[in-house]
Amino acid sequence: MNSITLKPELSELHNLNEFILKEIQKEDFKVNLIVEEIFVNIVNYSKTEYITVNVDYNPPTLILEFIDNGIEFNPLLKEKYTPPNSIEEAEIGGLGIFLTEELADELKYHYINGENHLQIIKNVEP
Repeated sequence: MNSITLKPELSELHNLNEFILKEIQKEDFKVNLIVEEIFVNIVNYSKTEYITVNVDYNPPTLILEFIDNGIEFNPLLKEKYTPPNSIEEAEIGGLGIFLTEELADELKYHYINGENHLQIIKNVEP
């Protein structure tokens, strides 16, 4: 398992994507979307001082673990997103966790020692 610790700034997303790309050795749109959604949510809402991401890749299984010391938030308990009936009824926000749940194979969350730990398991074709 390899780790990277980043400042909670949107400009760090590029560094995170490069780090993950180096680990899995290929571009994967679904992985990129998951990483962006989770990272941006943490930066925008958690009030954290840092974000650590652990990456463990044993093809085809990719395990990403996001750790931050921000506000305790279990995304698995968030009210389920209900898609709108039309574009006129659509509201901004709320899609990130929904998309992550749809794209990932498994999500786990726990809060320990003042830190949020969100683990995302995704099978990635080699």
